[in-house]
Amino acid sequence: MGDQRFGFLTLTEIERQLPVYMSGAGYWSSQEEIVRPNGYPLYQWLYCVDGEGELWVRGERSEVKPGFGIFLSPHEPHEYRATTEPWEIYWLNFEGVQAESMARTAGLARSGVYRLAGSDAVMLNHMQSAVSLVLSGNPLAGLECSKLVYALLLDIMKGMADPHASLEMSFRRLQPVFDYMERHYARRVTLQELADTVGVSGQHLCMLFRKIVDARPMEYLNKLRIRKSKEQLLAFPQDRIGEVARKAGFETVGYFCVLFKQMEGVSPDTFRKLNGVR
Repeated sequence: MGDQRFGFLTLTEIERQLPVYMSGAGYWSSQEEIVRPNGYPLYQWLYCVDGEGELWVRGERSEVKPGFGIFLSPHEPHEYRATTEPWEIYWLNFEGVQAESMARTAGLARSGVYRLAGSDAVMLNHMQSAVSLVLSGNPLAGLECSKLVYALLLDIMKGMADPHASLEMSFRRLQPVFDYMERHYARRVTLQELADTVGVSGQHLCMLFRKIVDARPMEYLNKLRIRKSKEQLLAFPQDRIGEVARKAGFETVGYFCVLFKQMEGVSPDTFRKLNGVR
């Protein structure tokens, strides 16, 4: 069995309202075989410290070596086991209303094995801290763990390896597009305009966006517009919904309302009321 240390947090409503929070963490000095035909109910991140193993998901096998991480989406069937023993693994669970989007932003688009470049010490520190926190009995451990998950996802994003360029470099390449969107979101913007800012075709820009942010450029632009509209709904309570839509770059109020409810789960009017604006 080897050394096993793990724990689960007693979460309050305060933690459950956070965008992302941790619910448990652990350490196995000799990871046993895990077979989950129905998957696991939470997001899970595992980090290999020593030894080697394998992950099976979607009928595909991936090797797991020291410095590799395993990301598991909720309810996706999978299994993993050691191929050389002992197989030393840290793990943590996380969830929250923004857990999926934050994982995708970090580059964790689907369950699988991820190689992190140049971040072994940082990642190990995060995982060791996670286990220490859940075992500490500290009443504030839930909040501290939420901060830790956020930092961990940021460092995963920075350390994600790519055979051609790091994720951070890819983000830098797209920075002129992000800046252009920020300056011009309030008016009609075409795909070709965005592509011209980095000197590529519209098709190539779509490929880059899918790879880096898991969305098409115009989808990303609309998410930006919705974010801006939320700021305007609260900052200018006297503005009608149609005026907010226009300022955020939407040509019709109907489309704005449909997209807003699709992304936020409530209408613009309800969003205002939920945030104390009458």
